[in-house]
Amino acid sequence: SVKIQLVTLILACFCCYLPLHAQEFPNLRGVILNETTGLPLSDAHVTLSPSVLQTVSDPAGHFRFYGVTAGSYSITVTHLGFLLKEQSGIIIQPGIPVDITVRLKPRIYDLPGVTVASEALPTAGLLSGGQIIGRQQLSVLSAGSVAEALQITGLATISSDGAPGGRQTVSLRGSASNQVLILVDGVPLNPASDGTADLSLISTSEIQQIEVYPQAPASLGAQAIGGAINIVTLDPGEERSALRLTLSEYGERQAALTLGRRFKSWSVLGIFEHKESQGEYRYRVVADDGLDLFTRNFGETYYRQNADYRRDYVSLKVNPPGRFVFGAKFQSMFRHNPDYLPEIELEHEAVTKDTREEISLDYNGSESKFMPDIFIKAEGYHQEAVTDYGEAYPVLYNETSIAGEAYSMNLDWQRTIQSWSDVQFGSGVRWERVWSDDIEEGEQERLHEFGYFQAQGNPLEELILPLKIGIFGGVRADLYRHEETFIHPKLGIEIGSGSQLYWKLRAEMAGAYRLPSFNSLFWKEDLQSEGNPDLKPERSNNREYSLAAGWNGVEASISYFDRDITDLIYWRLDFDNRWKPLNISSAWIYGLDYKLRVKSPWKNYSSNLTLSHQWLNAVNTSGEPNTDGKSLIYRPENSTTLAVNQNLHYCRLDLAARWVDERFTTEANTKSLSPYTLWDVGVTKTFSIKPGEGRILLGVRVTNLFDTDYRIVQNAPTSLREFWFTTAFEQN
Repeated sequence: SVKIQLVTLILACFCCYLPLHAQEFPNLRGVILNETTGLPLSDAHVTLSPSVLQTVSDPAGHFRFYGVTAGSYSITVTHLGFLLKEQSGIIIQPGIPVDITVRLKPRIYDLPGVTVASEALPTAGLLSGGQIIGRQQLSVLSAGSVAEALQITGLATISSDGAPGGRQTVSLRGSASNQVLILVDGVPLNPASDGTADLSLISTSEIQQIEVYPQAPASLGAQAIGGAINIVTLDPGEERSALRLTLSEYGERQAALTLGRRFKSWSVLGIFEHKESQGEYRYRVVADDGLDLFTRNFGETYYRQNADYRRDYVSLKVNPPGRFVFGAKFQSMFRHNPDYLPEIELEHEAVTKDTREEISLDYNGSESKFMPDIFIKAEGYHQEAVTDYGEAYPVLYNETSIAGEAYSMNLDWQRTIQSWSDVQFGSGVRWERVWSDDIEEGEQERLHEFGYFQAQGNPLEELILPLKIGIFGGVRADLYRHEETFIHPKLGIEIGSGSQLYWKLRAEMAGAYRLPSFNSLFWKEDLQSEGNPDLKPERSNNREYSLAAGWNGVEASISYFDRDITDLIYWRLDFDNRWKPLNISSAWIYGLDYKLRVKSPWKNYSSNLTLSHQWLNAVNTSGEPNTDGKSLIYRPENSTTLAVNQNLHYCRLDLAARWVDERFTTEANTKSLSPYTLWDVGVTKTFSIKPGEGRILLGVRVTNLFDTDYRIVQNAPTSLREFWFTTAFEQN
């Protein structure tokens, strides 16, 4: 077809790009990596012998030598804090570039009380705009989930019903949760059924880093109209052991075991996690619950009972000799979620069951001259839900079952071309199928093919300029069977100067889209909702401008963002009192992000502080009566987060606070949820067994310290003050 020919042509152009520019390649090039973390190392000194040539690796860890004559050479690589590495037997032949990878082993120092943390780099490139939460920072934050970590750092906003084991979704800069693309190792987690990814499905025990892209790069940007979050998981190879046990005041129990082992030339990594709850927690009835027709119990405190759940998670990765990594995951969840509102007429019972399995194959081709990185994944899931209002309302009894499967393959190449330090291109295919008695024709499927190209670098690096200029851009083509082709570019520039005292100015623009989910298109009519097969895809034009400045561990930044959206998908009550998705002709989301980061690596008293504030205006601009010019629902105009991690002489103090403005719950802005302020505090004590033999960690954390009444979403009570106790053993 024409679409397939277009993708073939794009990929052919990508593949031809390198040979056409072969004469611009250096004779010898490579990348310097941290042997422990696998992250690139900048500012490593590389000496080529026998010659007088020397160079320094760039921020992406790449180095290059030009004009090296034919012969046999060796290189010596040094970096502060790492052991010297010599690599010999490098043969240079006329006209044939040589690529090598050098892994440096960290030098071990026994310096009690001193913590050294390296900044992780986003996998989409240094100039991609990705903001990172590394594994070490994740453990310091004491976050119980990915969503909590994102909210504490001010990178995203949580949406949840507040119950133990409940679904957790996030919003970036005023986007809806189904507009945010969530990926695990570059593969979408958002199901085709409802399009919304549940972050509670991801175990924090297997995370290497979390990457947040307010503007999705071309390599990750399928259906990322509201940004993208990429979860990078641990790889086998490192000897590690970790056991973490957590118990809450209301009986929620969590246990996680991480084991990494080497058996000769084989490496294995296993993650085992179990969570359960008796479902009891305190909440207080507030006016936001809208119960004035049924009860006058405002201000009274109740125990929500029997909202129990159980979740089991198992992950296994095996790295045999060679470049392959085999992976398998399984998880199951049972959740009992009865009605919680006291003395109302429509009390009901609800049960949800969810099982998921996946297998994957990962091939690392980065050390090869022509082979790409290859990732293949097969996954399946089955969800069941039952809602029962009892014998008095048999017509309201509802039972749904939905199952799905997905198969995907990604091919990714990464190259360095002179001053373009990071050139990435690739292609892939993903096929999804969903079947259920509640969707039209019993099943639906979607085939997605894509290709992308993106480049980052400094084309003016050969010139002696007082400024550092980085240019980044890319283009992505997405093809769907029976759908149109989506082609979206991204272009930006970053200008900065200085090292210890520095500033940088950044501007970027990109296009994005999102397809309607299967449920919104094909859901059969029932008493509560029905699908709309006439829905159109959402589209947006996104822009961002930011300025940052820093000195000696202190950085302040301000960012302006805006997003023009057309055909925004919205669920509304129709004339038959059923929820139905419709397209709003246009909406405009814009705002300002302010951030202050402070890092002070003083011995025994190191501290990290992050303060962020977001001013947001999300407006319906459709011209419809009663809603035009009104705020989109659940978008607070102002929100502020504070996270402080202070190392004291004998322990670590963690403090997190959130201030959230009112959020409208109706399109006409006639009702809203009240503003709230939350404080969480934790204290952690670490005991070192022996240098290199591990450590024991004891911690206590108090969530909702001041017993605040608040609601994240309407009619879903959240817990009052709760104590959490954690003990852990870690060795690596």
